[in-house]
Amino acid sequence: MTAGFPWLDRRKRLLQGIRTLVLKVGSTVLSSPETGVDLRLQGAIARQVAALRERGIRVVIVSSGAIAAGRMKLGVGKRPLSLEMKQAAASIGQSRLMWGYEKAFARRGIMVSQVLLTPNDVVDRKRFINLERTLETLLSLDVVPIVNENDSVATEEIRFGDNDRLSALVSGTVRADFLLILSDVDGLFTADPGVDPGASRIPHVGSVTPEIRRLAGVSRSGFGTGGMASKVLTAELSNQWGLPVGIVFGRRAGMLDRFFGKGDGTLFDSAVSPWPSKRVWIGFFAEPRGVIRVDDGASAVLAGRKSSLLAGGVLGMEGAFLSGDVVRLVDSEGREKARGRVRLSSTDLAVWLERRKRNEAPESWPIVVHRNEMALWEDRGRS
Repeated sequence: MTAGFPWLDRRKRLLQGIRTLVLKVGSTVLSSPETGVDLRLQGAIARQVAALRERGIRVVIVSSGAIAAGRMKLGVGKRPLSLEMKQAAASIGQSRLMWGYEKAFARRGIMVSQVLLTPNDVVDRKRFINLERTLETLLSLDVVPIVNENDSVATEEIRFGDNDRLSALVSGTVRADFLLILSDVDGLFTADPGVDPGASRIPHVGSVTPEIRRLAGVSRSGFGTGGMASKVLTAELSNQWGLPVGIVFGRRAGMLDRFFGKGDGTLFDSAVSPWPSKRVWIGFFAEPRGVIRVDDGASAVLAGRKSSLLAGGVLGMEGAFLSGDVVRLVDSEGREKARGRVRLSSTDLAVWLERRKRNEAPESWPIVVHRNEMALWEDRGRS
């Protein structure tokens, strides 16, 4: 053990166990006032990724920077842009962004690919499976996928919000073992280091507590008030399905070595065993279409992970849903205990609810949610 720094040993052990890593590169890290995209930094990223691949680690990059590159080519500077101009800038800048990655990785003999996503690509089950298969195929071909939100068609109402969250969703899709976010600051500090010279870096976060959220600038509503707030919320989200997250200063040579080897940045650790991608999708990606209220007996069975939810344990429901939709499962007091993918539509379930109210006991109650298609909050450290 490294004397006085057990968290550094933890990082080294994590590195030894990583098979797939997602690297998120923010626009504040990658942008350049002269060229829109910092080509030297893209070269540094390619060197680091090549080193990881030599260790047998597969890498997916989630990269911002298209709008910044498009701004430069359009000559619009930093002035506020309308949605339409942002979409145009993204469309123009995306080719510039990818050209830089193509050039940087080609020097290492590595092929890259472009993957542009919208929220529907992860919310919809069929499209999620298609995305999962596409990324897995690219990785099996020894390609480094470069993922970005499709800002040229995204609207303010239908978008991921930021690429920090997108990087978490991609991590869940490819069953990544680690998410590393390159930032313009070297992790989380006890205060704003730009204002307080006495601020110290927090190297290891075992769980995201209210105090950690406050330090990051997370508002009571759960929304961020700055770049670090978004990253901490992403770490908190990812930790719940067993994904450790690192934040490190990205504009420095050897940024990956500095995080795993020298202890720079902040590690947001997770004590939760990693979840399979299907259960991650049910719990965090899918949009719930309704609510099913279960009785105390069914709630206890679900908590014990012993059985599927049967229609006989259902007290009531809200909303209209179809077979295959995801719903919230709440106890008799309305507390959400899990989310699951239903086998019965709300129309079919209503028939069984009527039979239950009439105290009709069939030979067997149908399965409403199978235990293999359920995500329990208790397993993610959530109440």
